[in-house]
Amino acid sequence: MNKLNMDCQIKTVSGTRKFTAYGNVKNVEDLAGDVALDGCYAESIKIHKQKGTAPILFWGHKHDSLPIGGIDTFEEDSKGFLIEGDFAPTTMGKDIEILAERGDIKMLSMGYNVLDEMYDAKKNVNYLKSVHVKEVSFVNFACNEDSVMVSIKSQMAEGILPSVREIERLLRDGGMSRKQAMAICSAYKPKTEKAKFDLAELQRYTLFK
Repeated sequence: MNKLNMDCQIKTVSGTRKFTAYGNVKNVEDLAGDVALDGCYAESIKIHKQKGTAPILFWGHKHDSLPIGGIDTFEEDSKGFLIEGDFAPTTMGKDIEILAERGDIKMLSMGYNVLDEMYDAKKNVNYLKSVHVKEVSFVNFACNEDSVMVSIKSQMAEGILPSVREIERLLRDGGMSRKQAMAICSAYKPKTEKAKFDLAELQRYTLFK
């Protein structure tokens, strides 16, 4: 699962646990070099509405923990992915609400699966044409080497190979130059369909531990 990270715009209604926020703003390069294009959330919204679901609200992409609240409505407008929801009356939910109201938490990060993308090697920018939003998280920091690795391992556990962009980002975070990383990625051709491989076998290697 990939992540889009950006300074978010959060509006809370004091005493109600309600909030409104832009999970991501379109046509702006985020801190990981991704740009969400117009219409990129349309398919995800369609999928959720067909299934009667919504993206899950987490703290820090902790998928093994309980949600901190719920997302009631979500849509793509001219600015970005707009969500409205409420914080749960739990200890964690109340903590996040207070910190958001104080302005101590200023970032949201979306966990998504890529449906269609286009990488511009000259600009070193990845254009997201279509994504499926699985969850939205309040976070302290933007994505880093650890979050990229978690993303890759999470995808591979689902039988999905990482994208060229993700491999390049991981290599760059590991100390390689852009030229070196692009040279390796030029020979990497991930398949669009689910791959068949033994994750347990791959985990023997240091990179995936």
